[in-house]
Amino acid sequence: MVLADLGADVVRVVGTPAPPIDASVPWGRAWHRDKRIVVTDDRAEVLALVRDADVVLAYGPETVVEGRGLGERDLRAGNPALVYARCRPSRTAAGAIEDYGLLVEARSGFCTQLAGHRPGPIFADVRAPGVGTASLMLTSVLALLCRRARTGTGGWAETSLYDGMLATLGCMIGRSERAAPEIESYWEKGSTFPNFLYRCADGELVQVWFGGKGMYRALIEVLGDEPSAEGYYTDQMTGKLGERAARWASFFATRPRDEWIERLRAARVACEPVFGPGEMLADPHLAAIGLAVPRADRGHHDVLVGSPIAVRPTAKAAAPVSGHGVLGGLRVLDFSAFVAGPLAAEVLADLGADVIKVEPPEGEAMRAAAYAVAACQRGKRSLALDLGAPEAGPVVQRLLSWADVVLHNFRVGVAERLGIDEETVTRLNPGAVYCHASAFGPSGPRASFPGNDALMQAVTGFERAVGGAGNDPLAATWIPIDMAGGWVAAAGVLAGLRARIAQGHGQRVDTSLLGAGMLVHSGVFERDGHVVRGPELDADQTGYGPGYRIYRAAGDTWLALVVPDERAWRALRTLVPALPATYVPLRGGDADAVAREAESVLAAAFPAAPAAEWVDRLHRHGVPAEPIEPLDRDGFRRGVLDDPVNRRMGRVVAYDTADWGRFEQLGPLLRCGPEPGAGPRLMLPRVGEHTVEILAAELGMTGEQIENLLTAKVVRQLDDSPA
Repeated sequence: MVLADLGADVVRVVGTPAPPIDASVPWGRAWHRDKRIVVTDDRAEVLALVRDADVVLAYGPETVVEGRGLGERDLRAGNPALVYARCRPSRTAAGAIEDYGLLVEARSGFCTQLAGHRPGPIFADVRAPGVGTASLMLTSVLALLCRRARTGTGGWAETSLYDGMLATLGCMIGRSERAAPEIESYWEKGSTFPNFLYRCADGELVQVWFGGKGMYRALIEVLGDEPSAEGYYTDQMTGKLGERAARWASFFATRPRDEWIERLRAARVACEPVFGPGEMLADPHLAAIGLAVPRADRGHHDVLVGSPIAVRPTAKAAAPVSGHGVLGGLRVLDFSAFVAGPLAAEVLADLGADVIKVEPPEGEAMRAAAYAVAACQRGKRSLALDLGAPEAGPVVQRLLSWADVVLHNFRVGVAERLGIDEETVTRLNPGAVYCHASAFGPSGPRASFPGNDALMQAVTGFERAVGGAGNDPLAATWIPIDMAGGWVAAAGVLAGLRARIAQGHGQRVDTSLLGAGMLVHSGVFERDGHVVRGPELDADQTGYGPGYRIYRAAGDTWLALVVPDERAWRALRTLVPALPATYVPLRGGDADAVAREAESVLAAAFPAAPAAEWVDRLHRHGVPAEPIEPLDRDGFRRGVLDDPVNRRMGRVVAYDTADWGRFEQLGPLLRCGPEPGAGPRLMLPRVGEHTVEILAAELGMTGEQIENLLTAKVVRQLDDSPA
């Protein structure tokens, strides 16, 4: 869908078996727009399409793909310039997992990582495997197309739904040898930070965030709470912030939501209404920035989620980049902070780019949240520079002239003040790709609003989807929208690089957290003024219907069940004869009553035996199922970090750090070939660690010039001397 939105001619090839589990799901109306659909089981017809293709996206078990001569080696033999991206079945040390996101989540223990509205595991409706895998495939394809433009040859990329799940969890998985207790505690036990989600007098919910400068004091004043003597960070460390968060519930209950939003925004406190999936499509801002796209369909007026990536040319391009590896030789200037922007730059570093992170002399704000730094800064060089100092101007200009890519995620208007705006970059470096990864987009009514993961979870419907029908919303604590925003921005940069090569011009790329958040539920659309959502999570937070949900078994054990087609439904009926004969795997369709009856039958049958026994029976009958691992946060991360297959495949890496000793984290999840390159740099930069090196080697500054900047405290070089 995203490739089609970027202008690609996309052909979707499907076979002719019986309708699968998602045959009647309306999400395809959005996801398959602007594609040509070819229905065939004829291998020769498929090969004819491949001969003229630039890209093939292949998905399914080996018997369906490689077994029919549709693997990478087969197809690239006849089309050496082909870029082939393969989503393979997921494999860990525990074995292979059927290709369904729910089963991947169950086997890994992901279903127990978010506390629900009842005890036990939940169906966490966060789309982690699917969204992550789409991000990996999209990024890989665009990177390989850039490489092909340089080398003339194609390449391959491989991923899986398990890799996709991990791609969303970079700030959740890590382990250090000697990090401070509060840092290691996050990786071991998870976040205890309050969510600041409040119900107002009219019953509506508002999400509040006050991480920006002065917002905490302003929020206290608006609410009429007692002032904070010590300030935000001290209150957070002493527990006073948690106490305030609890008592603020009674404050918000006194006024309707719209009034609170008006008062809070007037005081420059960030807040957003809590919507359901798709409701934001009615907001005029989305139409203004291209995130709400009107379409006509058989007499209906639809509004679909638009592309999260916008690319347009700027000026004449410079010479093409040369180097080894996928992005070898590419020079990236990363001015971003927090998560989405830095993660995008880290993805480019993982692909071989030389990334310089520019941060304040005291370090960027997220260095206090060490787990986020660990997830988003690997492989970069750090230049500590006071952008606001007058003497910084010549340094900034040399940096902008050096870069192939300039990336930032400042609020609208800040880049102009700092002299790193598009106009300045284009004047100094006409061939650069300039990427602004904003909160709400570069223009429109909300452009100046502050945004973060929590606000985007609220406004895009994420929190309501996770909460389940009729329940209070639930926020995922591992900042999934920030992570999605990083992958979208990385793909945007690569799309800009590909456009630069094709058009011979520099490029402007715009992405946003809002766009990334809308992408998660982009199958939801508006038809004739009403939101069409498709399958939704039930109030008990078990799943979408009898054929795609989790079930409680004997001994308070749980299993995840997927019934992908009529054959599997018939096989399931041999184990549970009371199951209705009609295959209705999901709720919400024309046969909703039958689906609910089937759910009740299965929910009553499974407690007769433990989950492991049921899974064994189901597997013997060819029905996909997995037991749900009851893992706490530490058990979940150990399951990922200590898996020997994950280590062998590079999903997990370990290296020495100056501050934490031996450190383990999720590794580069993009697997591309055939040119291996040198591989990513396994290191975390400390503040200003590479300042002098960059000023001298990359910018050509003299020793005297560098010393003057150091003396004036415009730049900082890390002091490695003993304390």
